[in-house]
Amino acid sequence: MLTYELLDLKLLADEGTLSPATLTGLFPMIIIPTQPIVIRTEQRTCRIGKGQFVLLLYPEKDSRIVPSTSEGFMPVYSISFNSYRLAKREKEALLYVIDTAHLPAHGQVMEFPRYAEGLLKNLIGQFSQTQKLNAAPKLHLLLHEFLDTIFERKSIDNSFVTNDQAIQQAVTYIKQHFEAPLTRSFMANMTGFNESYFSSLFKKETGWSFAEYVNQIRIDQAKLMLLGTNDKLQDIALKTGFADGSYLGKTFTKYVHLSPSSFRKRKQSNRIVSIQFLGALLALGIQPLATTRELLQSSQLLHRRLPNIVEIESFDQIEVIHQLAPELIVAPTYFYNYPEVMKALEQIAPVLTIPWGQLDKLEEVRLLGTLLGRTQEAEDWIAQLQQSAIEARKVITPFLQSGSTAGIFELSHDNLWLIPYLSVRSAYTLYQLLGLRAPQAIQQEVLQPGKHLKVKEQDLPLYAANHMFLIVPTDDTESFRTKLMQRSVWQQLVYEQGCQLHLLKLNEFWFDDGLSLEIQLDVMVKLFTNQS
Repeated sequence: MLTYELLDLKLLADEGTLSPATLTGLFPMIIIPTQPIVIRTEQRTCRIGKGQFVLLLYPEKDSRIVPSTSEGFMPVYSISFNSYRLAKREKEALLYVIDTAHLPAHGQVMEFPRYAEGLLKNLIGQFSQTQKLNAAPKLHLLLHEFLDTIFERKSIDNSFVTNDQAIQQAVTYIKQHFEAPLTRSFMANMTGFNESYFSSLFKKETGWSFAEYVNQIRIDQAKLMLLGTNDKLQDIALKTGFADGSYLGKTFTKYVHLSPSSFRKRKQSNRIVSIQFLGALLALGIQPLATTRELLQSSQLLHRRLPNIVEIESFDQIEVIHQLAPELIVAPTYFYNYPEVMKALEQIAPVLTIPWGQLDKLEEVRLLGTLLGRTQEAEDWIAQLQQSAIEARKVITPFLQSGSTAGIFELSHDNLWLIPYLSVRSAYTLYQLLGLRAPQAIQQEVLQPGKHLKVKEQDLPLYAANHMFLIVPTDDTESFRTKLMQRSVWQQLVYEQGCQLHLLKLNEFWFDDGLSLEIQLDVMVKLFTNQS
C-alpha cells in the first residue's frame, strides 16, 4: 500500500521573474510549467514542453530554470512530497517507510493527463487556504489523487507495456503467435539475449514474468472463444497454445478463479463493470454498474443514458468494484500495462479484454454482442444507426457544395492539431456514416496509411477542408472560436480559403463507440445545418 505526504507547493517562476531562476525546494519534486521551459544543471539540460511535467527525485548542483522563448516566464509550479510504502501491519499500528522505487526515473519528462489540470487547480486552491500542512489531511488525499492520475495512469494510451524495443518485439510476437509453442529460449534468441537476461528484462519492462504474460494472453483468447463460440474445451486448447483441454482447464481456473464451464455461463451477464466501451454496451441495452471518473467525464453525451452508474475514481479502486459484485469486468487490452491491477480485478470477477481503438466501430458492437449473448441486439442497433446515417446524408446534402470536403481536427495538449484516422474522434462518423470526402492531403497521409497525423497550426492550410470540425478542450466553444479568429492562420482558412469551422467539445467527442456514434452523428448534422 502506498501513500503520499505533501511537503510544499509553490510558484517557482511567473511573469516578471528574472531568468535564470534558481531551482530550490524539497525533493522529490514535480515541476509543471504552463509554457515550455528548460532546466539546466551542472550535468544536464532538460526541456519540458507545454502539457508536460518532470519528476526530480533529488537535487542537482547549480540547477536553474529558463524560459524556452524570449517572451519570458509563464507560471511554473513545483510540488514537493514524500512517498511511503506500508512495511508492517500490527494489531494497533501501521508502519510506513519512505519508498520511491515505484516512481518514474529521475529527470523523466512525461505527458500531463487532461484531467490532472483540474486536480492541480484544486490542490493549489486548497493549499493556499491552509496554514499548517499537518492540520490538513484533505491536502494529502488530494495529492494522492493527483499523483495517482499522473503516475499510475501515465501509459493508458500506450499500445505496449514497455518502451524497450526488443521487449516490444517480443510482446508483439507473443500476441500474434499465442497458439504456437513459445519458449523462453526461443524468445531470448529472437531478441538477441541470453535466457536469464531476457527473463529479468521482460519482468522489469512489463511487470509480468514471461510465463505469466504468455498464459495471460492465451487465457484471454480462450475467454473470447468460450463466450463467442460453441467449441469444445479441447479444440479451444489447441487453438490457444495449450497441450490439451485438461491443461487449459487447470490454467484457466488458476488465472480466472472459475472453471471454463462456469465462465461460459456468464455470457448473459448484466452486472458488468465497464472500463471503456460504455457506448457499445449501451447500444446492446446493457446498463454498466460502474465506470471510472475519467471515462464519464469524457462521455458527457451519454450522461442521460447512465442514470444509476457508479463513478469510481480510477480503475484500481479495487474495494469499490468488489462491493458491486460484478459478474464480468469489460476492459481494454491496454490493461496489460497494469498487471497487478489486472490480477486484483480477476479476483473479483473475470476480466474480458477487448482491443480498444483497433476494430471497425460497428464490428466492435458486434463482437461485444456475440460475447455477451446479445447478437440480435447488436444487429438491430447497427441497422438503426445505418438508417440514421442515410437520413443524415439527406439532411446535409442541401448544405454541401459540389465536391465539398470535410476534415476533423483535435487540438492536443502540445498545441499540435491531431488529424485522426477512422478509429477515434468521430472520423468514422464523418467519412463512413456521413460519407463525406476528405481533402487529398488527409486522404493520402491519414486515411490511406491508416494512421493518425499531428500538424502545427501554421500547416493547417495544407489540410484545409470546406467543412472543418474542430475538437477543442472547452465547453465554451464560441469564446474559443473568437480566440482562434484573432490569429492569421484561421483568418486565412476562413476568409481566403472559405472554410467553415464547426467546433466540437472534447468531453463529448473524446470517445466514439457504440451509442456515442449515434448521438455524435446528430450533433454534427445540426452543426452542418446551423441548428443550435
